[in-house]
Amino acid sequence: MTQHEVQHGIESRTPLKRVALSLLLLLIATALVAPVWSVRYVPLVDYPNHLASAFVLAHLKDPAFHFSHFYASDWNTYPYLTMDVILVGLQRFLPIDLAGRLLLSLCLLGVPAATWFFIRQANPGQESLALWSLLVTNNLYFFLFGLVNLQLSLALCLVVIGFWLRFVERPRWPLWCLLLILTTALYFTHLMGFGMACLVMTAYALFARQPLRLLWRSWFLFLPGLVLYLHSRSSGGGLGLHYQGLAGKVGGLLLLMAAYSPVLDFMTLLAILLTFALVITVSPDFRWNTRWLGVLGCVFGLYWVFPSSFRAAMKADIRLLPFAFVLGLASVKLGRRARTIGLIAVVLFLVRAGEVERRFRSVQPHLEQLSESFSAIPEGARVLPVIDWWQARDALEGEFWAYGVIRRGWFSPCLFHDPGVHPFRIKLQAYTPCSPNWIPLEAWDWSRIRNEFDYAWVYGAPQALAPLSGIGRIASQQSDLRVYQLCRAACGGQP
Repeated sequence: MTQHEVQHGIESRTPLKRVALSLLLLLIATALVAPVWSVRYVPLVDYPNHLASAFVLAHLKDPAFHFSHFYASDWNTYPYLTMDVILVGLQRFLPIDLAGRLLLSLCLLGVPAATWFFIRQANPGQESLALWSLLVTNNLYFFLFGLVNLQLSLALCLVVIGFWLRFVERPRWPLWCLLLILTTALYFTHLMGFGMACLVMTAYALFARQPLRLLWRSWFLFLPGLVLYLHSRSSGGGLGLHYQGLAGKVGGLLLLMAAYSPVLDFMTLLAILLTFALVITVSPDFRWNTRWLGVLGCVFGLYWVFPSSFRAAMKADIRLLPFAFVLGLASVKLGRRARTIGLIAVVLFLVRAGEVERRFRSVQPHLEQLSESFSAIPEGARVLPVIDWWQARDALEGEFWAYGVIRRGWFSPCLFHDPGVHPFRIKLQAYTPCSPNWIPLEAWDWSRIRNEFDYAWVYGAPQALAPLSGIGRIASQQSDLRVYQLCRAACGGQP
């Protein structure tokens, strides 16, 4: 075979590789967002509440509703505002349901794309390892805990670090100004990502023995966010720090790949451990990227001393683990085997994505049944969700009632309005046993509930049925869900 024929063969295979790569990326993107667009109700914990809060913020002055009588905006320099800003902004052009799905799609597509950009800067030639980030993109943190802001923060944090690495290689003021804007935006997305970016920059600069002036320039990127945070703290709200023991920390590590199937989760963890153990021991191309290995050690060490809750953030310590996992991808060099290892990640991801889709579809009949209860409550009613918050905090039903705020214009004091966290407050001085107070059901003031609310939307709270029967009558009942119409005076017989 002549040299010309060899060259022609290589060139003819290049378009085929590009087509194959494009099809693979299309398959991955479709598998990521399909669950969000293929069902009527996206079963993310807390998601309905966030949607309802954003809907109210966008319609405070809408004469079709009476939200201004009950609620008020409370915009300040709080972190975590990015999701609300996006949802409120999109509602200028789109209905809230479509706006929410676009936001979720951005979260799902953003993490692997940002990981590829980060790996390209931190570990050149190993971009295929970014495919492993798919395993932390649609797992427990997003689909079970509903940590939408954290997902956005992870993606933006990786983008910030990627541009910062370009700045380290070639410092220039336009890039520094871009970093300043991105870092401030990161503050408004989530404190976790903001703090992680600062930690990673500092640790990398020290391990890479960068000059002190680079550290100062890097730290100044976080000064606006720090000032904004101190200003927001003047609005009140305690730290609420809590810690868990060693057993809880070890158990938290197992949640990194948790999703809907314990068997599949275990198999995924086992596949990850076996794959990388085999690569480390057998592959002649394997090398450690020592700088990023040191950074990974700092982040992993932080996990063991980090509080388990911080203000309104529950399970705060395990939120560090997705950052550690992605940073770990920069700490290894696999040489020619990186693509093969990346394809293993794709196979694992597609299997898990199928399980997510199956789960989303399987809960739709149940959620459709719950939604039928909304018609039993008139528009503009004052509705108290009665749920055992301590038992149902991570359950789908815990926040499903919030769709009634969107569809029927209800007032409910249980929309998220934690001081210093949400740009939202309850204007009406109503009894609020839910977030941020979290009063146990046994201690609820049923007399105030009777006088201040029109209806109670009750799910999975058998201890509340007796007191509710004394102050109201059943307006609708299906399975574990009951809707009570509350009576100011003595109630008549049950309908």
